[in-house]
Amino acid sequence: MSVRTEKVAEEIKHRIAGLISSELEKDEAGLVTVTRVRVSPDLRIAKVYMSFIGNKLSAEECIEKINYRKKQIRMNLSSKIHLRFMPDLFFYHDDTIEYASRINEILKEINKGNDKSEKSAG
Repeated sequence: MSVRTEKVAEEIKHRIAGLISSELEKDEAGLVTVTRVRVSPDLRIAKVYMSFIGNKLSAEECIEKINYRKKQIRMNLSSKIHLRFMPDLFFYHDDTIEYASRINEILKEINKGNDKSEKSAG
């Protein structure tokens, strides 16, 4: 990514984080985090990756609610970020936190199995 696309991505990430958290708080969605934003080189498309912790709704339901408000979010962004074209927003669930947690659980189970086999061998 060029420096410009990185700066635009960071600005979108910062602005969306504020907008989304206040919007989804009303729906009891728990902690919503914008983990990363990827902007196309022509600045026409922005992929927004989000994680949800402690929410009563599933991640898919949260993404649906956000997509329902996409037009409003985009208009709010355009009033705060001055670009020739406001990128089209696409929202995705970022499951890397859950994935990392699952890997940690598996590694703990493996280590427990190794400890038991070492004790019985020794």
